[in-house]
Amino acid sequence: MRLENKRVLVVGASSGLGRESGLAIAREGARVGFAARRLERVEAAASEAGGACFALRCDVREEASCREVVAGAIERMGGLDALVYCPGISPFGPIEEIDQRAWLEVFSTNVIGFSLLMNAAIDELSANRGKVVVYSSISIDDSPPRPKQASYPISKIALERLIEAWQGEHRKVGFTSIANGDTLTEFGFGESMEKLIPIVQRWSELDYMYGRMMDVSSVAEQVVNALCSRETIRRIAITPHYPDVVETVDEMGQKAVETVRTGGKG
Repeated sequence: MRLENKRVLVVGASSGLGRESGLAIAREGARVGFAARRLERVEAAASEAGGACFALRCDVREEASCREVVAGAIERMGGLDALVYCPGISPFGPIEEIDQRAWLEVFSTNVIGFSLLMNAAIDELSANRGKVVVYSSISIDDSPPRPKQASYPISKIALERLIEAWQGEHRKVGFTSIANGDTLTEFGFGESMEKLIPIVQRWSELDYMYGRMMDVSSVAEQVVNALCSRETIRRIAITPHYPDVVETVDEMGQKAVETVRTGGKG
């Protein structure tokens, strides 16, 4: 096992990439703290991981919650060797309809929460010459940004610069960003399919889609690789391999629905 006895906190681990990342890390022998707002979900994930894994509640929008989850993880594990940051939200719609509250919500979750956790964790991670892995998005490479999703890539661009800032000032810790392409998760399931399908269809017409979506396990294994590397892998970009037969937007949508229905195991 490549991560035996490592102590890892995974934040945003209630579903999708965060949940699968925590499970993949645990399979390599690490002790994992699964943290998210939905405590019952991370309790289920920690139970599935088994061993000495455990669950903690964390709302990255709240500074006190960020301090508490780091302190709780350190207390439970006797230290901290790595932090994995997975939260990400995105409203869908025209840019002119994104109001102040929506902008603040996106940046609080996608950007500021990471820095608040790092404020609490940096001393322990530095002492252990630890690793930090952060989920970004391949959508930051799209120019112009994908229509009707502006706040998400803008926040992820800010997140990438924030990661660079932390790396520049704290060289005892290795920081990795993972820019993943479209993946089968719950992302976007706060919106109706009637609203999402025309948006995604437009992305497909603009050649922003890859004709299929990745399984979470394909992406999560890159988190493990980053944590296992002797060196610091600064950035990993992973996208779906172009298929011989391109899936329609409806087909991709149905697969995503099935993935959510089966708890991310579909």
